[in-house]
Amino acid sequence: MPKIFKWGLILLGLPLLTLCVNHHYGYYGELNQIRDELNSLENIEVINIWGHEDMTLEEISVRLKVEGKGEIVLLGLSKDAFYYPISVPINEIEGYSFTTFYCNGGIGSSLDFGTYELGEVLNVKFNSVEDVLNNYDFIVEFIEGLEMSPSVNHFETSMSEFYLIIEKKESKDLDPIHNLNGLESKSEFAESLTWNRSDCVYIK
Repeated sequence: MPKIFKWGLILLGLPLLTLCVNHHYGYYGELNQIRDELNSLENIEVINIWGHEDMTLEEISVRLKVEGKGEIVLLGLSKDAFYYPISVPINEIEGYSFTTFYCNGGIGSSLDFGTYELGEVLNVKFNSVEDVLNNYDFIVEFIEGLEMSPSVNHFETSMSEFYLIIEKKESKDLDPIHNLNGLESKSEFAESLTWNRSDCVYIK
């Protein structure tokens, strides 16, 4: 093979290699940062971490092992989840999984101890992933004090109203878009519930 041809291939290949490397580290940069920060926490092991692959990697989720306790799955993480986010949604903890029906028509698969939801109900505020992990036992105790499926738990706060179903069923580590499966039947169930707020979308 002529030397000039070899150099031509090298010159063409280097930009492509650089582009691939930059895409890998750029695309997965936030995920890698989150994994590193979680692994740096004492008594915490990252079992799995994933996200929704689009133009950017979105909706990062993680399954963690808390030493001496159990597993917890957190949703919708970003690098800011370590520095006072509005909420840290919990998709699963100690084998309990959730379905949440909101007055505004939203349907979720997580518990949220954010400002307007369970944080207000319990008068607690978890400002970071680390706060959630440090309160693992408190969260499990709260959940085990509620009604299990098929019963439904009802909550009202100053800003919202929602119902919560708790099942002793481990969730699957899937792209969060799979949470949309069965949405129509869940919406029909939400319409059958009794809502109190006058601004609720289910009130005809």
